[in-house]
Formats: sequence, C-alpha cells, structure tokens
Amino acid sequence: MSSLIRRFAQKMDNLADSRAPLNLDGGRPVSGVWEKSTQEFLEIITKPAFTPSDLRAMYDLFRNSNSIGIDDRLLLLEKLIVFMSRYKDHEESKKCQQFVLSLLYKDLPHPPSSYLTTLPLEVSFKPVPQGLIKYQYRTADGSYTNPLIPSLGRAGTPYARSVASSNIGPKSTLPDPGLVFDTLLRRDTFTEHPGGISALFFAFADLVIHSIFNTRHGDWSINDASSYLDLSILYGSNEEQQNSVRRNDGSGKLQDDVWADRRLIMMPPSACVLLVLLNRNHNFIAQRLLDINENGKFVRNPTEDQKMLQDDEIFHRSRLVNCGYFMQIILGDYVGAILGLARDGTDWRLNPLMTMRDAGHEFCPTGQGNVVSIEFNLLYRWHATLSQPDTEWISGFFSKAFGGKDPSSISVEDFKATAEKRLSGSTPPSEWVFGTLKRNKETNRFDDAELAKTLHDAIETRAGAFKARGIPECLRVIEIMGIEQSRTWGTCSLNEFRKFLGLKPYKKFSEWNPLPEIHTAAAALYRDIDNLELHVGLQAEQPKEPGPGAGLCPGYTISRAILADAVCLTRGDRFLTTEFNPYNLTAWGYQDCQFDPQDGSYGGLLTKLLFRTLPDYFPAGSAYAHFPFLDPKFMQPEMMKENPDAAMKYTWSRPKTRSATVPVDDYSSVQTVLSSHSYLSASDSRTFAVVSPLLVSKSEVSILRLATISEKKKRYSLTMNRHEKAASAPAEVAQASKSPLDRLGEEERAANAVETSKKKLIAGVESLSKAILTKPEPDTAMYFSRKAVELIAQKSFAKVGSNMKCVDVVKDVINYLPIYWISRMLGLPLKTKEDLGGTIRDSALTAMMADIGHYVYLNFNTVDDWKLRESSRKTADEIIKIIEINVARVDSMLPIPDVLSPRVAEDAYSQSTIKKLWNLTENKCTHREFASQLFATVAPTAALYSQSLAHVVNFYLDKDKKNARDEIVKLIHSGEGESLKKALGYVYEALRLDPPIPGVYRTAARDNTLPATEVKAGTHVFASVVQANRDESTFGSEPDIPDYMRDPLKRGIHSFGISGLLTSEFFEVTMLASLAAIFSLKSLERGPGKSGIFIRFTEDLYGTKATKYVNLQGQITPWADSLLVQYID
Repeated sequence: MSSLIRRFAQKMDNLADSRAPLNLDGGRPVSGVWEKSTQEFLEIITKPAFTPSDLRAMYDLFRNSNSIGIDDRLLLLEKLIVFMSRYKDHEESKKCQQFVLSLLYKDLPHPPSSYLTTLPLEVSFKPVPQGLIKYQYRTADGSYTNPLIPSLGRAGTPYARSVASSNIGPKSTLPDPGLVFDTLLRRDTFTEHPGGISALFFAFADLVIHSIFNTRHGDWSINDASSYLDLSILYGSNEEQQNSVRRNDGSGKLQDDVWADRRLIMMPPSACVLLVLLNRNHNFIAQRLLDINENGKFVRNPTEDQKMLQDDEIFHRSRLVNCGYFMQIILGDYVGAILGLARDGTDWRLNPLMTMRDAGHEFCPTGQGNVVSIEFNLLYRWHATLSQPDTEWISGFFSKAFGGKDPSSISVEDFKATAEKRLSGSTPPSEWVFGTLKRNKETNRFDDAELAKTLHDAIETRAGAFKARGIPECLRVIEIMGIEQSRTWGTCSLNEFRKFLGLKPYKKFSEWNPLPEIHTAAAALYRDIDNLELHVGLQAEQPKEPGPGAGLCPGYTISRAILADAVCLTRGDRFLTTEFNPYNLTAWGYQDCQFDPQDGSYGGLLTKLLFRTLPDYFPAGSAYAHFPFLDPKFMQPEMMKENPDAAMKYTWSRPKTRSATVPVDDYSSVQTVLSSHSYLSASDSRTFAVVSPLLVSKSEVSILRLATISEKKKRYSLTMNRHEKAASAPAEVAQASKSPLDRLGEEERAANAVETSKKKLIAGVESLSKAILTKPEPDTAMYFSRKAVELIAQKSFAKVGSNMKCVDVVKDVINYLPIYWISRMLGLPLKTKEDLGGTIRDSALTAMMADIGHYVYLNFNTVDDWKLRESSRKTADEIIKIIEINVARVDSMLPIPDVLSPRVAEDAYSQSTIKKLWNLTENKCTHREFASQLFATVAPTAALYSQSLAHVVNFYLDKDKKNARDEIVKLIHSGEGESLKKALGYVYEALRLDPPIPGVYRTAARDNTLPATEVKAGTHVFASVVQANRDESTFGSEPDIPDYMRDPLKRGIHSFGISGLLTSEFFEVTMLASLAAIFSLKSLERGPGKSGIFIRFTEDLYGTKATKYVNLQGQITPWADSLLVQYID
C-alpha cells in the first residue's frame, strides 16, 4: 500500500513540475512536495512520535512545572526531542524547538547574579586602534565578548554561583571525602556504555571541559579559562600564551602541531590528537583564506609594515572559523551523541543559535555573554566513563608521576605539588609531546600514522557507563579534591540544584538511586536526602537507559543540565551568534564550518575534520569517520536492524592505510600513465557505482553485504541474539542459517553477477561511444552553433541607454550546451520555451551533471565523496528511468509518436537516435541496461566538456589576444580542412596553458618503470597535467608563452585519458562551432570588474598548482561558475 501511495505522489510531483512556470524570476524551484509530504505522513502512521502512554508526562508538565517541578523520570524532554527530530520540517516542530531553547537558555541568569568573590574592575585587553580593524575578533582572554560588560566571562575572573544554598549544616558534619569515594564512587566492576558511546566521545569532552574550566591552583574561586567555547586550550587564555603558539610571519598560522594548554598532556592521548587536528585545521583555514584572498588585501610576501596586520587578520579570522568548527562539532556530533540522534539515523539537531521572537514579538536574546558556574564545574566530572585502556593509561601516568605510590595513599597535597611541578615547566609548546608519540625532528610534526592509530583505538573502544561505583581507583585523589572544592565553594545540594532547574526534588534516597547497596550507604553517610552533596549526588545518581532521545545515559539530573549548559554556552557567545557571519569569517569560511546533513554522518562536522586532516587513514565511507563517537561494533547492528540498505554503504572494518601517492609531472611519464593499461582509473568503478542500484538486485547486494560481515571474527554475528536477528532482519538470518558451502556458492554467484554487470556496462559504453561520439551526426556541429546563438539571445540583458548587452557566457550558455544536446538525444523532458510542460529545468540538470562529473573524474577530496555519490545515484535513477521508457517505446512493435507534444521534432529525433543505437545491441541487454549504458556514455563528461570550452573562451577574452580570437573565427568560418586544423591549434594551446583539470589519479596494476621514478603495484599515482603541459623538454625553454602553430603531436595533454564528450572527433567539431558563435559577437569583451573574470585561486596538489573556483555560495568547486561578457548587439 505504501509503495502505491508513493508512486501516486511521484506522479503528482511530475504533474506539478510540468505546470510550473519556466521563468521563476530568480526564485528557487520547488519540487518533490507531494513525495516529501507523503513520506512524512507514512512516518507519522508507522512511527508516531507520541503514544497514549506519553500523556502522563504531558500532564505532569502542565500540573507541576510551576510548582513542585517536572518529574524527569517520565522523560518528557526525550519525547520532545523525538517529536522535533521526526517532524523537523513542520512548523509545529520549529515552535516546539523555540519553546525548548527558550526554556533551556532561561535556566541560567544572564548575566549571573552571584560570584564566588568580588569582580576585578580592570580589563587587561588593550584594543587596537579602530581605524585599522574592519572585522570582529576574539580577544586572547575572552574579554569584550560582551562589549557592554568587557570583563564578563574573561579568563582570570571568579566562577559564578548559580544556586544560593540555604543548607545550614556545617561542613564538619559532612562525611569524610575518602569514605564517600570508597563507599559510593569507587569502581567495583567495569560496565560498558549501554548506548555504544566510544572513548573518543569523552576525549572530545575533555576538550570542551578544559576550554571553559581551569581552576587556579592557588585560589579555587578563580577560573583561568574564559567562559566561552573559544578553543583557549589551543590558542591560549592570554596574550603571552597566544604568542607562544603563533608563527607571526604574515601567514596567520600556528606553529605545527602545538597547543597552549599544558594540562592536556595529562589527559588520555586521544584528546591531544583531536587538539592537534584542530591545530592543523586552523592552518588549513589560514592558507585557504590567503589563497582565496576574498577582499584582495593579502599579499604573498608582505613587507615588515604589512606583516603583522596581515598576520593578525588571517589569524583572527581563521580562529573564528576554527571555533565555528568546534561549535558545530559540539552541536552536531557531541550533542547529537548525547541525544542519540546519529544512532537513530536523524540529521536534525537542536539549534541554539537560531533567531527567535517571543509571543510579544521581542527578540529572545543572544550574545549576552557567559560566566561558567561552580555547579556546572562539578557537573562535568565524568570519570566513571573512562574506558579500560584509558584507565590503564592514567594508572600508569599516575604511578610514574607519584613514584609508584598506592592510589589510596596519595593526598591532595601530593597531587597539588606534582601538578604544580608538571604544569609550571618552561618547555615551549613546540616541544611538548604526549603518550608515546614523538615529534619528527625535521618537521616538528607528529606522525600521521600514530595519530590515526590513537584515534582508531579510541573509536573502537567502548567507554564506561555512568553509574555509582564506577570511578577508577587511580582517580581517588581527584575525586576527594573535587568533594573538598565543592565544600569550599559552599555549593548547593543535589535537591537544591534540581529545584533550580525546575525538576522535582527527591524525597528519599531510593528515588535518587534504587540500588539498595547504593541508597542505603548514601543514607548512612548523609542521613537526609536534602543533605546529599551536589558532586556526589550527580556522580552516583541512577543513570538513564538508552532509548529514543537518550544516547549519553548519564544520571537524570546531568542529562537535563548539560543541555541547558550547551544552549547557554553557544547562544550566549556573540562570536557564535550575532558575529558568526560571512563578514567576519569570509564567505568561504562561513560555509566551510557548516555541517552538511547529506554527508552520510547524520549531522556533525567531526567527519569533515578527520577526512581533511588525516585523509590517508580515514577512507571514504568508513564508519570510523562517519560515526567516531559510536563504537562500530555497536553502531553496525543498530543500523542493520533499522536501515540495512544504509548500513551496507559503510565500511565497518578498521581503516587500512592508503598507500602513498607518487606525483608524476614530466610530459613523457604523464602520457604513459594516461595511455597505459598498466595504470587503472577509478572512473569506471565510480560510473558503475552511480548506476549499480538500477542494475544489481537487492538480494545480490544483501548476500555480498553478509559476505563482508563474515570477515569479522564471528561469521554472520552482529552482536545481536538470534531472536533479535529474526525480528529485525529475517532475510539475513535465513542466509546465515545456510551451510557454509551454500553460502560460499551464493556469495560467488552474487559477486560474479555484479562483476558481469560492471563489465557489460563498460563494454556497452565503449560500443555506444564509437557509435555516437567517434562518428557524430552531420548536424551535430550546426546544432551546437544554433543553440549557442539561441542561448546568447535568450539570456542577454541590455545596459540602460546603450546598445551594449551582457550575458553570463559560462552560466547561461556554455554550461547549458551539452545539457541541451544530451536531452535532445535521449528524449529528456527539459522545460523550455518550446516545451513549457517539461519537468526538468536546464539549471537543475546542469547541476546534476556537474555532480556526476565531479564524483566520477574529480573526486579528489574525501569530504565530498558521500554527497556526490548519493547525488549522482539520485540523478541516475531519475534520468535512466526516463531513458528506459523511451527505449521501451521505440522497441515496441508499433511506436506511436505523440503528435500533440510541443516537441514533436525533438521527440522524433531522440526516438530515431535511440532506435538506431538499440538495434546495435541486437537485444543482448535489457532496456534498463541499455538506458544505463546511454546515460554512462554522455552524462559523466558533460561538465568537463563545458569546463574545457569555458577555459578556451576565457583564455582568448584577454585584450592582448583579440587578434588571435579574430583569427579563430576567420579560420572556422572558412570551413576548409587545413583552416580548421589551424583553429584547433588555438583551442589546444589554450587548454595546454589552462587545462580544465589539474591532473588525474591512477593506480598501478603492476610494477612499472617511468623515466623519473619506479612505481610498485598498488601505488597511487597523481599524473599532473598542469606540469606536463609546461615540460620544457617538450615545449621549449619558454613553455608559458603561447604558440598557436605547434606541431599537432606536441599540442599538450588534452584528453586526460577521458572519453565521453571529450572524444576528439566529437569534441573538435562541436568546440569549433560553439567558439565561432561566441567569438563572432561584435566588440566582445569581458564584463566590468570581477564579473568579467573567473573567481578562482590555486592551491598546491602534490607540487601542482591546482585551480579551484569559488561559487556564489562561497563554496569551493572544480567548475567555473560564472563569466560575464559584453558585446554590441
């Protein structure tokens, strides 16, 4: 029934698309409304967010929220989280989120009403003269985050007090801290985290906690960290610390692999590794800001006068972007794990940064500033969650630091003395090391392989569970000191804190923790539940059970309070709210630190950080990168149970190191790599990956998935019991229950079927390429010429009072040319002036083809892999099914043309073309297979074709090349063979000096010898087209100077080992026709200012200057986005 409803919705969407206007006047097209609404309706029916049993929690809210407090054991907040995540696009969900955010933000006063000591009046920060600074930035110590209260939240100021305690009992009546630890807190047995949280989650928690808490050893009332998520652990909490990690050389970068907070050295090594990655991310950002140079102010070699101003600006902007990363990892990955959102497969996230108005139309405040409190300092003592390996590491560290003393005999004075000694060292940050990792003596960087190993170990290690009697014995002195600190601060009791949060206070110890051995011991120690200390009460409280909306599973009070703290820390920081904008971060920087819900990680940004900084150790599709805060042994069966189709897209095994990439840049070697069958291209495999969902049956995929799973220690064991398997995945269980020989046979048959489909696709593409592209139809060149003229006329706009016209020749002409030709040949229903009933817009199809070309040929960045693959598959599914219908129509006995269609001529052309090509197959493939082959023949190279044409046009728009441009038109219009060959010399010379791609990757199939290097089998090779085309041994001593009359055999590398629309026969005739149409425009010249040039920059790629483009959204893309030209009509 549901599939029938979905098909109906798709038909209604097609009808709506066909009736939509052609000209949207700059508006965004809206598509898929019916299908989306239907999907949401079906989810409401099959997985309702609320059930009748939830009414009790609702009733409790309305009855008790303003009196005795909400009963958090009824899980109202979790139910609201589930509601908001499942109906994320509904207005009701957004209103609910505003209510929840307002509630959580107002949990704490802004600014605080009480402090542990009097506030200092002075502010250490000395503002730079305002005439020099045109952007907002963070000060080193956090001052001026609230400009009206400069010292609010500054490092070196007192902690706030959130709850004024009215408990009148003297401290001397409280139980001995050591006795409390030994009775209620000391770990009895290690219990794995029930929600599957990995040890890496708590390593990141270390970074969050140490960013906002740094209690001064000599005065426990002072916090030497700022109260903001400003990455002070990396950048420092004062000017001196900040200068100790900066290069100050004009680049805005930090010294390699350094950080400013020595305390992190005493944390488990995975925390330091994450900090090193954030250091590298800062330097990546700084380099990218310098390369893009958005405002045109930066120079490569600044003078001494320019150096510090430039260094400051790049540094501060980079810090804002990097802190944006930190914030998004907190909200996306960290809070996402706390709420169990990634585990539950939803990309919805609580958004504390959103602009809101209350019922009276007043703004809900943002950016007011923060001051962390003593209550929340105690809240984050999460030592019970230490994994077994981390416990062993800390035990070893303490044993070495305290001379092998028994943990039970280490006093607070011992700890203070040792900590003071270790934290007051004079060693500069550039010499700090951690764990067993050492710095490279030449680069001063840590080894990537060792960093990755530490992360892999932490990801696949389960953290400990929150529970009473869960803290390792080696941390006894830490906990005793925490209890003493709490008492020194005069901290409130647990019940007072619960009342402050609007939660129902406990009436007896058994409500707090129902385990008899815990609540009876606590009652013996504290006698009255109102005497239970906050620190102890939080640590030994009954933990939550994992479920929808609950992933972290701490005690109930911690669970409620950490959400309030997360909202206040982010919403109260103006650099994460009002100043978090493209003006301060730059357009690229702002979009770079936004998480992409379509990257396969269900929200979050840590995946991007891992792919960016350790690409050789976190391959595309690795679950270790996509879900680093969840133990893969836990996450895989969870996903298999809920969404097996999604689970099969990930690699669940521990990542293997990718072999080193060998750059090849001389002309001869690059030619060899591109032409030899000894070097394998990934393009065929990626093309098959795009269309394979339509060619490979789900049963074959399921069998191969199980075969992959069987590589683990227990074949077909998904850490579920057999009953769970039978309930959740009967097909998998049926497969697993077969004999090993039967399973092996089915696995081989499935693998053979997949391989056969792949070979059939490749062979079909080769055959169709010969038929279509090596022998293009006689009218093909004329079609491109006419279409170019037509698009120029349609898309041009006039200047006021002038006969000068302008047109975006790339966006509105060049990028559309192959799209229109492909649509004409394949019979795609493109919405045009001639066919207003079409369902696909030219701009949409152009973007689709660009994603396919990017994925198949230019997929150099692991960050983009998932989104590009899924986008390409979606396009393939849509387009191939249309082609399949057209194939079926021409293969019928009596094909009936639609004489009422406005595109009768176009339909007749596509039908005759498809019929002719279909006859070549001699019925040796199905309609779907043939449709997939047609798609794979032309679609992946459409964007590359446009890019090549755009580069040629751009090359000859320079004023000093006007004569060359006129000569090209003259040669083409002559129509003679020799003239056309000369014209091609101009084309290929432009592509030699400005190739559309920087190079290609290949993998050596066997050992090879190149002129400059030996290449072993399995080695990845980067063949630099840019460098090869400037090889002096081939192109003379001045290869950068154009020579339009070069020997045809020395015109440079221009096919890149890629066929499709770049097949020379097709490429040459259509390229010349298109150029003639564009270059024939009268008085053609570039548009004014930056509109008439490519917005692009170069960055280093294995020694090659790789060109990247910046599009209108500030995103980096391999494709030219726009180029305005003007001409006289």
